[in-house]
Amino acid sequence: MKRTRRFAAVGLLIALLLQYMTLGCFAESAEEDFPQIPEASAAYLYHLESGRAIGGKNETVRLPAASTVKLLSGLIICERLQYQLMDEIVIGEEMLAGSKGYRYGLEAGETYTVEQLIYLALCGSYNDAYNTLAYLIGGGSVSAFVEEMNLRAVQCGAASTTVTDPTGVADSSFTTAEDLLRIAQVACRNPLYMQTCGSATYDLSNGQRIHNRNALISKGFDSRYYNPKCAGMTAGSTNAGGCCVVTLAQRENDSYLCIVLGGAEGEEPNPENYGYVVANRLINWAYERFTYLELITPETEICSIPVRVSDLVDQVAVRPAEAVALHLPKGAELGRDVKLSIRLMYDSLEAPVVEGVHVGYVAVVYQGQILTTVPLYTAEAAERSGFVGRLMSIRTLTEKRSTRAGLIFFAVTCLGWLTVEYLLRRYRRHKWDRYFSQKIDLPDTLMK
Repeated sequence: MKRTRRFAAVGLLIALLLQYMTLGCFAESAEEDFPQIPEASAAYLYHLESGRAIGGKNETVRLPAASTVKLLSGLIICERLQYQLMDEIVIGEEMLAGSKGYRYGLEAGETYTVEQLIYLALCGSYNDAYNTLAYLIGGGSVSAFVEEMNLRAVQCGAASTTVTDPTGVADSSFTTAEDLLRIAQVACRNPLYMQTCGSATYDLSNGQRIHNRNALISKGFDSRYYNPKCAGMTAGSTNAGGCCVVTLAQRENDSYLCIVLGGAEGEEPNPENYGYVVANRLINWAYERFTYLELITPETEICSIPVRVSDLVDQVAVRPAEAVALHLPKGAELGRDVKLSIRLMYDSLEAPVVEGVHVGYVAVVYQGQILTTVPLYTAEAAERSGFVGRLMSIRTLTEKRSTRAGLIFFAVTCLGWLTVEYLLRRYRRHKWDRYFSQKIDLPDTLMK
């Protein structure tokens, strides 16, 4: 029994480790019908709640980062300045030095709050606002802020990312779709970041309204790509990087992170932005293709386990501790597409057995990956048999070391006593026979 328990414990440990490895890493998708995306160099689609990579293209290939750099700089800005939102900042010439590309038009001498500058940067995507905030956080040095960006990228697990400026306008930063996914996972847990980059509009104190430059979030610039399921992140384009998008799509408890790098741009007069086109295609495909399927309920009988020392039942049912609903392709079925791997801690149970005894785990496996692991408990009780119980008690008593030692000592003592008694009796008989077996010559008178 003890050896069986040890083997079961090792099996459970391996199962849990496999689950952790499966949910914590970025595995290749096995979905055969993942959409074709010839209009982009790389893409990646990830389901946030289940922690599963749904599919991708060239997700580990290092490509120009373009404006996706703003994902990392925006995250650092929100992390460092979230408690200083009402602080007033007087714009200086040195803050605007080196600011290029799409700008709001900040001018030296103007005063803005930190919150206003964050909205100008993350919502309006204005490069001069990013540059000003980078100058403040870098202690008067934008290059110091860039160094912090590269360090933060490594902390997020984005080891293939190299950043050279806060906005990507220099077109010399590089990353991968997989790296951007790791950074996006951290950013989407920051409330200030998601609030600002997910706002469609923001009103400044001077009465001016700015619109989110991300066309997935706002209709203010181009309504062709608006997607009500998208909740923020960043988008933009450069000559080297093409059209790039990092977005979070949400519908109740069903969320996707979508990354597109190197999207093509159509021809004038109304060029198509294929970064947005591909992102919408992947998001819409995911919501059409996948759903939550309830595979197990608390009433599902997973298996049964034998019961000893009971004359009423010979086994009890085993059920899961909770329902299991997993994010899977529509139409997936338990037994055909989804398998159950059961790990019991006991070969059998000895009565009396009560309901609710923890006896093991069941792992739900899809495409060779463990998606979740749920504890198993006994679903019914089993009473102990009186007669069989007494027999088992006797057997249990005889199995104890102290009992065995006592019986052996008693047997050896008895054997020794019998041996000594036998030898003494033999000695006495031999002596008696020798005494009475002596020959005596009788007188002749007696012989007559």
